Amino acid sequence: MDFTLFLNSQAPTDQTAGELFEGLVTLTHAARDSGFDGITMGQHYLADYVQLQLVPALSRLAAEAGSMTVGTGIVLLPLHHPVEIAEQITTIGAFADEVFAGVGAGYRDAEFDAFGVPKRERGPRLAEGIELMNRLWTEEGVTYDGEFYAVEDATITPRPAEKPEVWVAANSRPAIRRAAELGDRWFTNPHATVSEITEQKAFYDEHKDGDTSVPVFREVFVAETTEEAYEVARPYLEPKYERYIEWGQDEAMEDADDLHRPFDDLAEDRFILGTPAEVCAEIERYRETLDPTHVVCRVQWPGLPYERARECIELIGDEVIPNV
Repeated sequence: MDFTLFLNSQAPTDQTAGELFEGLVTLTHAARDSGFDGITMGQHYLADYVQLQLVPALSRLAAEAGSMTVGTGIVLLPLHHPVEIAEQITTIGAFADEVFAGVGAGYRDAEFDAFGVPKRERGPRLAEGIELMNRLWTEEGVTYDGEFYAVEDATITPRPAEKPEVWVAANSRPAIRRAAELGDRWFTNPHATVSEITEQKAFYDEHKDGDTSVPVFREVFVAETTEEAYEVARPYLEPKYERYIEWGQDEAMEDADDLHRPFDDLAEDRFILGTPAEVCAEIERYRETLDPTHVVCRVQWPGLPYERARECIELIGDEVIPNV
């Protein structure tokens, strides 16, 4: 089971892009030196945060990552042409020892409106995009004629020596079935409870041929006491989830009311906040129920000081990773 650090590419609007980037470098170095296996980062457009864009930021951070895997987590694939993303992932792979391609359909109306993509097309665009990228990575002279994308005798150069794993983000059963049928792995979301994901995982297993292990994405903060972990994380994690509701993330979930609850209720069975021993016990529970390939940890949210997040990463490296 690998540990991957989800780098938060967003910051409050009183922070500069340069300060945000330097913070990400600090956290990348901490993960590299603490035994993490990989880094990843998400993507949004027109955010009401300072936002660094995924591909250029990850490409630059690959130079700081050492032997860690670098992956997109996630690209909003329906907003992009799959030829572009296939070549960008290949480019990141030239900078990193290993790369994976995390993709998803997206959910924010503002992004679809800005790109001129009807939101109702996101599912079939995602499916066509994954199919075309997989062929471009593994074949020469690709001819493809879909509803949304078409190429004739197309070859990307260089093609990767090994096809990147495609992790497909999904919240609902139709999307999870698409992840099982088209992707290499279902990239579970951090917003659902472990109980919900366990039920969804059974559905995924029914529709997935071959390896059914999955990356598990969680909000994590580790401190010397449980009280300290909650005290540090809550002022930044709670507003982040309030923003998710404003953006419509709750509407993309099977239970649209699930995020509408007080913080302590929201954290239960969803966030991993506590001592190293408590965090180890929670991860062992995931091992028994979810068969995770990776635990993807987001330990910093807009405004949380980078040095405090660095301390959390180092504590994970010292007392969690060696004991699970």
